[in-house]
Amino acid sequence: MCSPIMATQQYTGVGAYRCPDCDGEIAFEHQAWECEDCGYAPRHGAD
Repeated sequence: MCSPIMATQQYTGVGAYRCPDCDGEIAFEHQAWECEDCGYAPRHGAD
C-alpha cells in the first residue's frame, strides 16, 4: 500500500518576465500584464 505524497511547495504558474523596452519586470496587476517601471503592456492573443 502506497502512502499519498504531500505537496511541499505551491506552484503559482507565474514567472518573472522582463520588459523589452526598459528591462524592468513585467507583473500581472489589476487583471493585466504591465511593466512596473515604464508601463509597457505586452499584446495578448486577442489583439
